[in-house]
Amino acid sequence: MNEKEKNYTGLSETVKQFLLTLLATTISIILTFGTNTWLEQRKKEEAKREIVLMILYDLSNSMELMEVDDSILHAGFEQQVAVAKNPKLIKDNPFLFIKYYPQFEYTETVEHIFSTNIETINTLNNALFTEYVSELYQLRKKYKKDIKDQFLEDYKSNSALREYSLVTNFLYSEYIMTSGIYLGAMKDKLELCKQMMKVSDNDLKAYKLKRLEITKKETTDSISAMKINEFRENNERMEKAVEEGKKQNDQ
Repeated sequence: MNEKEKNYTGLSETVKQFLLTLLATTISIILTFGTNTWLEQRKKEEAKREIVLMILYDLSNSMELMEVDDSILHAGFEQQVAVAKNPKLIKDNPFLFIKYYPQFEYTETVEHIFSTNIETINTLNNALFTEYVSELYQLRKKYKKDIKDQFLEDYKSNSALREYSLVTNFLYSEYIMTSGIYLGAMKDKLELCKQMMKVSDNDLKAYKLKRLEITKKETTDSISAMKINEFRENNERMEKAVEEGKKQNDQ
């Protein structure tokens, strides 16, 4: 092998080594960058999914309570019809309607997070879903105001329906109609939200169970902490009592 061939061979080996090193470095950069990007995207998707489930669970839970009140209104109307047919029922029991009134209540914690935290809106990254959820929360407010609150006001102003004439003129049927309209609108809107974000009824059930487990654990932990504090306080009281007792004996 002449000098020229040696130089050529050496150069080829050097170039090959450089190319291999460059290729390995490039692959490493791509893998690192790609993995980080994938992990970041996955975190965003998981955060989005958690927020969506939290919101839909909150609304779904409220609607279950509304349906309970809707059933109470229907039961109250049936009792109203019974009294209209037989006035003796209200004469014998003036408190007959004491259990036939809506009791809908809810917490605004999730709604507050949704409506005031811009990061939540950015994470959701879905304008239509955000719009529908806002409408659902408005309907929830209206249900409480127009059904539960207004009913109780009318109920009290009519002496809690203790007289026949007050019973027969009370607008149970109107409240039933309004309740049904609000519930129907909310159910349709909630279903659209679930379809949009690919959330099934089973997903919501699983999330509900998860929330119940967390709540149960928090309650258990809270009780344990209370008992530990009580134990410490009792020991401190006993120590002080013993000291007081020793002083009494010394005297």
